[in-house]
Amino acid sequence: MRALRAAAVASVLALLGLLVWDLVHQNGPAVATSVDKGKAVPAPALDLSRLSGAGNLSLASLRGKVVVVNFWQSSCYPCKLEARDISAAARHWADKDVVFLGVDAQDLKGPARAYMKRYGVTYPNVRDAIGKTWPKWGVTGVPETFFVDRRGRVVPPHITGQASRAKIDEGIRRALRS
Repeated sequence: MRALRAAAVASVLALLGLLVWDLVHQNGPAVATSVDKGKAVPAPALDLSRLSGAGNLSLASLRGKVVVVNFWQSSCYPCKLEARDISAAARHWADKDVVFLGVDAQDLKGPARAYMKRYGVTYPNVRDAIGKTWPKWGVTGVPETFFVDRRGRVVPPHITGQASRAKIDEGIRRALRS
C-alpha cells in the first residue's frame, strides 16, 4: 500500500512538473498579455489550411503588410455581430497594403463556410480545427483580434470580444505607423 501511494505521489509530481515546464516554455499568453501592456512582440507562427481553396496559408507569407488576425467561430454570437464590420473594413483597406486573416477556431468546415457566405467574408480564412494556435497567441475565447505590423510584430491594441469598425480602423492605423 505504501509503494502504491508513493507511486501515485511521484506520478502527480511528474505531471505537475510537466505542466509547469509547458507553461514556462510557451510564448502564447505572453503575446496577448504583452500587447495589452502596450508592447510589440514577434507574431507567433501561424500556418494552417485554407477554408476556401486548397493548401495552407502562413502568416510569414504576408510579411511586409499589416495583417489583421481575427479568431472566430461560426457558433459565436459576438463573432456574428462583428462579421459585417470586419468584412467592410477588409474591403476598405484592401488596396492599402492591409490584409485580413480569419482564423476559424474549433469549428467544422461546413458551418464555417456557411458563416463566411452568410456574412460576406471574402478575405482569406484558415481553419484551426483543434485550437492549436490559441496558446501561441494567448487567445482566451472568440472573437479576438490582433494587429501585426509590416515587420511581423503583434502590436497594440488587442481586441477581446466584438470588434467595432472604429476599433479595427484604429488598430490598423497604429500598425501602419509602427
